[in-house]
Amino acid sequence: MALTGLERALTILSRRAQVLARNLANANTPAYIRHDVPFYKIMKAALDKNSLPPIVAQPDYSSPVRADGNNTSPERELSALSETALLYRTTLQLAAKEIAQLRSAIFEGRR
Repeated sequence: MALTGLERALTILSRRAQVLARNLANANTPAYIRHDVPFYKIMKAALDKNSLPPIVAQPDYSSPVRADGNNTSPERELSALSETALLYRTTLQLAAKEIAQLRSAIFEGRR
């Protein structure tokens, strides 16, 4: 994956982390409906079209709703945040390797 693809992945994951953090912050807000950014769907579209589509947080109506109308679960949000952080760290590591390879190619034979 080229650096452009990695940059797009980091952008999508960063937005997803923001949305999940907002869900967690609103875990006790009556009538709050959780949202999520479908990372894999948006990333596939970004790779297929070779451009970053709009990153839209979509409401999640599939989760059970509590008596106060809120459908967030701190456990689910923390789990999703952990997954997002892991993907983000992995993507950063891939970007670092890509940059190291480019640097090596640029400076090859100049030392």
